[in-house]
Amino acid sequence: MRRARLARAVAGSCAVVATLAVAACGGAPPRPAPSPARVLSNYERATGNAVRRDCGYSSPLPGRPGWSLWLFCDTAVASVRGGRTEHLILGTDTAAVGPYQAGHVPVRLSEVPTPPTPLALPSAAAPEPFLPGPQGLSLPGSTLPCTESGGTGGPGASGTYPASWISGVAREPGGSPDLLISYDDYCVSGDSGTLAAEGFGLVDYDPAANVLSLPTSVFGGVTGSQGLPLPAQQVLGSPVFPGDGYLYLFGFCPVTAVTAPLAAGCGRGSVFLARTPAGPSYWRNPLTYQYWTGGGWSPDQAAARSVIPPGRPLGVSVGDYTATGHGLVMVEQTSLAGAFQVWQAAAPAGPWRRVLTGRVPCSSGTEHGTGGLCRAIIGHPELSTRAALLVSYFDPGNNHVDVSAYRW
Repeated sequence: MRRARLARAVAGSCAVVATLAVAACGGAPPRPAPSPARVLSNYERATGNAVRRDCGYSSPLPGRPGWSLWLFCDTAVASVRGGRTEHLILGTDTAAVGPYQAGHVPVRLSEVPTPPTPLALPSAAAPEPFLPGPQGLSLPGSTLPCTESGGTGGPGASGTYPASWISGVAREPGGSPDLLISYDDYCVSGDSGTLAAEGFGLVDYDPAANVLSLPTSVFGGVTGSQGLPLPAQQVLGSPVFPGDGYLYLFGFCPVTAVTAPLAAGCGRGSVFLARTPAGPSYWRNPLTYQYWTGGGWSPDQAAARSVIPPGRPLGVSVGDYTATGHGLVMVEQTSLAGAFQVWQAAAPAGPWRRVLTGRVPCSSGTEHGTGGLCRAIIGHPELSTRAALLVSYFDPGNNHVDVSAYRW
């Protein structure tokens, strides 16, 4: 009985992998294809409610092999009956943890309660706010404070709310049990027609205790933004520790209409690189940051130059794929229809070479504006294999974070 059950489990597991075309159980491996699968939590499986949220950064959990942390941005819980929104979590993000296996899509994530509430795993509880709400933000181009008029959990009638949107996560060096989370602060205003970051910050997370450090606003933020956007070179994410004594972070010049005026030194199609020594006292200090100039490093962000050829980046996600034999990998979204290209390098400053182009299979949604865009194309080193890259993305057609696989 036990062997038969195990055989059926293995066969089912292989079917999942074959659907994603990442590996095969005997015979020649099938060619990876963009067959989408949804990232699911126990709450969704237990209630049938839909959890709509974008982003989808992940990292293996220190001290818990085979488990990973997923970090999402704005989150809405819709009832299984009628699809009515029951709960909004805006500007403070959500998180979930659960088992993972390379080549598979996680479908049994437990929602993380608001830190420092202890974790109880596994859990079928509903999503909760993860990061503390940002402070000191102003309405775009104004000194008026960026505040919600509709109470906790949602924007006011004007569609305005302060947001700290997660932009990446990586394990801290030296065997640390903590993860370093990067985020960018925005005043989201439905009236302004703009979306420009006013701050960049970092926060340490101890997943075993479910405890966050006090967020550190590295650029902008608590110093008083007065509604002014940060230079694009300082709107950073995708933290990477390649083992050379530095923390590296990436930013880009967006090319959509919903953006701030281009800053000095920020040409269209640019992907920037910043570094600071890999220690908390350094990465919390804005004076320690340097920017890649194309031939060296400078403390002047306006001297930064792109690490890849000119293009149309709408988002970038960088991770360490050394375990899969691919070194550092950058996923660059190049269209609002889900097109992307993948770059590979041995070191953060490059040279970067393009190894893959593709398109995630987004379907059309019913929501107008930015809510109906195919977005947040993010790579996942722990889910990827030597044969295939796995990326997640927000599909407006099903209002969900999906994952697809691509041969590389």
